[in-house]
Amino acid sequence: MKRKTILSSVLLCISCISIFYSCKQRDDYPSFDDKVEETAPVDPIPDDKQVEAVTRTIMERTDLIKTFLLDSSVTISTGLVRTHVRYVNKLDQRVSLQLLKVDLSSKDIFPAIMSAFDDYLYVSQPIGDMAKYNEPRSGGEILAAINAALSSTVSYIKNGRQINVSTSNIKTKEKTRPFFAIRKDGSPYIGNCVDTTKFTFEPYDLNQFSGLVSGTNWVRYRGYSVLTTSEVVQAVTAIGLSSDKKTMYALVVDGGNTNFSVGIGLNDVAALMGALNTHDAFVLNSGATSVMVQKTLTADPFNPIIWNTVSKPLTAGGSASISGIGFVKRSSIKN
Repeated sequence: MKRKTILSSVLLCISCISIFYSCKQRDDYPSFDDKVEETAPVDPIPDDKQVEAVTRTIMERTDLIKTFLLDSSVTISTGLVRTHVRYVNKLDQRVSLQLLKVDLSSKDIFPAIMSAFDDYLYVSQPIGDMAKYNEPRSGGEILAAINAALSSTVSYIKNGRQINVSTSNIKTKEKTRPFFAIRKDGSPYIGNCVDTTKFTFEPYDLNQFSGLVSGTNWVRYRGYSVLTTSEVVQAVTAIGLSSDKKTMYALVVDGGNTNFSVGIGLNDVAALMGALNTHDAFVLNSGATSVMVQKTLTADPFNPIIWNTVSKPLTAGGSASISGIGFVKRSSIKN
């Protein structure tokens, strides 16, 4: 009996050694020291020999575009044209931008301030969904939209109702913010000023505005470019207005993806808006919230209309915002 026990113990030890040895000999375990080579996604760019007029203007008046890649323009409606431009900048980085040109003199298109869920609460919503909720009371069809403020600490005016304006930093000269507003007569206005001796502060009455959204950084003020020492390059949403207030531009530059679009710096936004002859222009917001959407008809009977994201934010549909600007096709033109 004792011999059997000893023999069993010996066999068990041999078996364990064999199993251990066989494990040591396996070669199908990954080596965590090995570096994994990541292949950049293929981004085919078709040959484009025809340059759109707005792209040519940017190329002729700035040094932003080192190498032109492609562009395309689509007329969304009378008075509303969207141009997509892709290029390589002076640092050999790829950039993609969406630019809306709005002809405010046509009376067919007008800007409207949007809020999350078309309400007055401090909640956020993706811009595509925001356009859907705001369209019924917009006075027409929202054909395109861009993001405005992200933070709930920033104020806005919606349908004449002032939301958080007492803490918005738009009432005092010392803490100025650029803002885009729509007067109650429908005319657009970009207000506040750069707090320097070169520009004088312009007084205004918040009660004259039916809608307002504030931004972050001036890039053009009363015909002058506003430059900065900031070298941050990121996704950006900006707007500009001509001196006669007949032409408005809405710009969304994608960022954060070096294989597609690295983004843009504030001084380059100033150069671009200057090339477009904007009198006043500023950045609404930057980063993951920067997004542009366009109204699109679908074949889905349960969801026949969507506001398709035409820019390429890092998160699908772009991060949610507190407010936005919609570009509305007037339901009827009153003579």
